[in-house]
Parts: sequence; structure tokens; C-alpha cells
Amino acid sequence: MIINPSAGRGKGTRLEESIRNMVTQELGDMEIFKTEYPGHAQILAAELRDKCTVIVAVGGDGTINEVVNGMMGGKAALAVIPIGSGNDFTKMLWLPKDISQAIWIIKQNKRKRIDVGKVGDRYFPNGMGIGFDAWVVRESTKVHKLRGFLIYLYAVLKTVFLYKNSTVNVTINGQNQSRDIFLIAVGNGKAMGGGFYLTPQAEFDDGLLDVCIIRSLNKKEVFLNLPKAIKGNHVDLEQVTMLRVNNLHIQSESGIAVHADGELLGMDLKDLEISVIPSSLEVIFNSEAE
Repeated sequence: MIINPSAGRGKGTRLEESIRNMVTQELGDMEIFKTEYPGHAQILAAELRDKCTVIVAVGGDGTINEVVNGMMGGKAALAVIPIGSGNDFTKMLWLPKDISQAIWIIKQNKRKRIDVGKVGDRYFPNGMGIGFDAWVVRESTKVHKLRGFLIYLYAVLKTVFLYKNSTVNVTINGQNQSRDIFLIAVGNGKAMGGGFYLTPQAEFDDGLLDVCIIRSLNKKEVFLNLPKAIKGNHVDLEQVTMLRVNNLHIQSESGIAVHADGELLGMDLKDLEISVIPSSLEVIFNSEAE
């Protein structure tokens, strides 16, 4: 088990002892590691991926992203106890937020293989964003007094007044086109940003990535239409293009902001090669809710 003490704005620290006790009681003795710095979960997972049958990630989407990047290509399956601010990836596993219930699901040991996305040399099990939502990620890291979805909602409202639309070149199925965009979301899962269903039809075991391209928006359009993305009701808007692909190439001459699973990769990236690796990760999921 890999615990991130910083997950959920310090929730990992507050719950660490009780999680240790519950896990030991329900699952028996296991090796328990605590992350000490950004990127540590990836290093730990890389060391454990061929030594363990299951790696339990205790944290949010960022923790899961690190663990998956460490364990790809190994023998271990991924299990999750969600204690993050967003917990978007676990929505696809139908995991409850209740810790004891999440541990019970791990105990049932029902497994399936899922796809994993990749941008450059970085894996993402849930999704990545280009443009506006990457700016939102940056602003969300500055919020300390709010919790959960309110963090992202506040960051969204702040970013609306800071962000400028971007021009990118997009190559899909060998066809290149220039687009003025508000954002591009690439989803292996359905939701990002703590509950915005930007790719609501995505399935993480279909061998494809769902892509949501939202063209340039003015501030009035943002306030009018962005709330529709909370429930996935934006997909039929004229400003929105939805695609399903196995690879995507995006270039930006001036550089653009990019995040993967809520972890900021950079604010001025210029060349993005995005693909999907089908059935590349075994996960423990809530089979009763499937």
C-alpha cells in the first residue's frame, strides 16, 4: 500500500492511522509505504510492480497517476482507496468514497483489464487536458481553504478572467488542421476536474480515447455553456466537437498548458503525441455496480 499524506489537502495525514488499522484488520499484514515528496509514489510503484500481486494507491488522481506510471509493464494489479480532492478515476471503477467500503471491494478482488492513455513518455489512466482546464489545474493548487469540487469550481471562475484562447495544429487519422481552441480534453475516463464530465461516453476498456474539442469561447459563452459540462450536457453544442481516436498529435507554436490526471505537465508545451495502450493495466473494481 502506498499512502500519500498530502492527498485531499492533508486528508492522507489525518486518516493514515485509521486506514492502516482498517486495512490490516480486513486484508491482513501488508507492506505500507508513505510518500515523502512529489514523484515518490512512482518510484515506490516501480520498485514493487513485479514483487507484489496488488498495489493499493491511497490518495487522489495525482497519486494514482504516479503509481500507474511506476507500475506499467509490471505484474501487479492496481487497487485504490480514494481520499483525494477529485477522485475522477475511481468513478470508472464505481468505487465508493467510504473508506471501509473501498477496502471491502479490494477484499473481493474482482479484476478487469483497462486501457491507459499516454502523452509523450507520461501515462494517464483517466484523462488529460490542454488549454483552459490545464490553467484550472494550476489555479487549483493555489486554493487552500476549500475542499473537493469547490476547489475546482473556484479555480474555474478565476481562470475565466485570466485565460486566453489558443491556436493549435491537430492531426487526426493523418489529417492536419489548425484550430482556435478553448480546450481539448482527452478522456480514458468520463470525468475530470473533480466532476466535469467532459468525455461522458468514454469507456476505459474499448481501446480508444474520447476527445472533446471546444472551440474558442468568449467570456459570455464560457459562463453560459461550461456549467453544462458538469453533467456532460455540452456534447451537442455547436462549439463542441466529440471524437473517438487511438492517437492524436497536437502542436502549438507558442506553447500551451497541459495536465495529465490533474498533474500539470507544463504551461508552454509545443508538441504532444497522444496514444492509448489497450488492456495494459489490471485493476480491482466494484463488480456489483458495473
